[in-house]
Amino acid sequence: MLEPVEIAARPRVRWLVWLSVGLGLFMWDRYGGFGKPKAEDIQAVRPGMSTAQVLAILGEPVEQEVREGLAFASSCNPDGLCREPQRTTWTYTRKPLSRFIPYPAYPMLWVHFNSRGHVHEVYAKQYSGLEGQGIYMLKLDPCDTTDRTVKPSPAYYDETMALRQLQESF
Repeated sequence: MLEPVEIAARPRVRWLVWLSVGLGLFMWDRYGGFGKPKAEDIQAVRPGMSTAQVLAILGEPVEQEVREGLAFASSCNPDGLCREPQRTTWTYTRKPLSRFIPYPAYPMLWVHFNSRGHVHEVYAKQYSGLEGQGIYMLKLDPCDTTDRTVKPSPAYYDETMALRQLQESF
């Protein structure tokens, strides 16, 4: 026959086990289960690189998306639009499943390829809750069909500051 002390202890142990499992799943979702690229590797990816070069630096993406018939604003044409027949986006981070629960910010990284299979844009964003702020962007000039000209960065852009922001996020 079980003593009353042991009967009372069992629900407490069960409750602690469920709490530990729940906390473990939350921590895995927030901090583990997906790799974050290093800031130096992100800056090593340059516009104009091929998919093979990006794979060698960053590895396999978490997700790939191909979009057809993309149009974007550009000064290349008199109508102010450039049309890209196909654009592929590689996502290297993922949103935590528990992103609606208040917690510290999470970073996102996208590498966009043009229809010729070269990096068109590298873009990193830091989210805090539901809002995000861009922390790094490097892109090709859309008017250059040779995929060699990097679009001038904004005047406030500083490579050292960008590396610091990437290191803080990734």
